Amino acid sequence: MKESTNLTSDDRELIGALQVGPRAPWTEIGEALGVSGVTAARRWERISATGVAWVTAAPGMSRNTEQCVAYVEVDCQPGKRKEVAAELARHEIVLTVEITTGTADILLTIAAANLITLSHYLLDHLGSMESVLRTRARIATKIYTEGSAWRLMDLPDDTLRVLERLRSKPEPVRPDEAVIMTPDVQRLAGLLTVNGRASYAELAADADLSPTTVRRHVGKLLGGGMLVPRTDVAAELSGSPVQVYLWADAPVDGLPATARTISQIRQVRLCTTVSSAPSMLLCAWLHTVEEVHRLELAIANRLPQVRIVDRLVVLRTVKRMGRLLDHHGRAIGVVPINIWEDTLEHPAGLDPVY
Repeated sequence: MKESTNLTSDDRELIGALQVGPRAPWTEIGEALGVSGVTAARRWERISATGVAWVTAAPGMSRNTEQCVAYVEVDCQPGKRKEVAAELARHEIVLTVEITTGTADILLTIAAANLITLSHYLLDHLGSMESVLRTRARIATKIYTEGSAWRLMDLPDDTLRVLERLRSKPEPVRPDEAVIMTPDVQRLAGLLTVNGRASYAELAADADLSPTTVRRHVGKLLGGGMLVPRTDVAAELSGSPVQVYLWADAPVDGLPATARTISQIRQVRLCTTVSSAPSMLLCAWLHTVEEVHRLELAIANRLPQVRIVDRLVVLRTVKRMGRLLDHHGRAIGVVPINIWEDTLEHPAGLDPVY
């Protein structure tokens, strides 16, 4: 078992800088932090080796594709939660697995290339698992904020200015340039979910493609929002170890404005509208369990039209965006994300881990 790891102020600044620019070159990260690129890279190698933080690329909801995201509550047979969670964590289509307390035993975040692929997984795989008693799936209609926008800390303004100035933003993809998920592109996408900072040269070598081809494909994957690079950190070491999900209802005519306002609350890490009642899901990282009701009170004072319907507190995160985690929340393995192969046609794609 790994010993407890504490984040220094320098560590937190480095993680914060990588949250702003997950794929920024080390020279730029170093310039923003006032150190050399070599020093920044060496520091990150130490942090990532402990599993405290990592860079990945998560599937997004893109206007140019049919990609969809669902949040699925799972009820299990008594005493089977950890066993079921471990099995689900091996599935490439399942992004996040969290054991919860409340009205569900497990909460899953699942992404799929389209609704048909999602339905095949839910009905023909998840629904047929022996220890799973019930599932309740809610499909996201729009994600207003998610983990890539959450920040571990407020960086100094001058650091942020340097990062924003240096950050290279992917060119937006036109509708007629929508990415076709060929085997080569799928392979690149999978490699990015394992290492979101992989260079074009590294990706080219691993995928047996030319760097020019890789740069073009990766530009479309990121520019079109099919993949979103992000830097994650172990919740237990972030200073906000309590993770809570709130299901909420609000009048449909003001739902977008309500979701945008909730997304601005610092503790909120996820805010999305969903296709079935209740109409909205949000996730917050908090310092203590006591803050759950304080957060609800803050929302009620600011948005009296919002009604909190249900709460789930996370007892243990087994997997977050492809990373397998230990009971301290540190990364100990990875399941490459693959949302583009239909599990009904490719059942072997459910559980490769490396």
